[in-house]
Amino acid sequence: MFLSAFPSLYTSDINSSLTFYRDLLEFEETFRFPDTGEPEHVELRLGNSLIALTTYAAAKEGSVSAPTTGHPFELTIWAEDAEHAINRLREAEVPVLIEPKVHNAGIRRSYVSDPDGNWVAIVSRK
Repeated sequence: MFLSAFPSLYTSDINSSLTFYRDLLEFEETFRFPDTGEPEHVELRLGNSLIALTTYAAAKEGSVSAPTTGHPFELTIWAEDAEHAINRLREAEVPVLIEPKVHNAGIRRSYVSDPDGNWVAIVSRK
């Protein structure tokens, strides 16, 4: 019956969000609307995971209400090496919220903030 699901992240600046998710976190762009000019919705894939980036204006037109800012969720991104990933993001001036440390589950976990202030956990097994 149900086929799949993926989160849609609302953004005030879709180009900054694309730079963060596509260029820095290495997601691959799979769909864009409209396909020319400034996009209002972009879908991205990393491995088997999908996310969408949608502008606040586009979300307001098609959602039950206008999105608001805050921290109602976190997005977890698995990396080969959390230390290396965080250093690469820091060099790109991404705000590092928590440096990599061993989490109680035995993984290395750290946090950064995307351009809209959403929390993104960067985790690795080493």
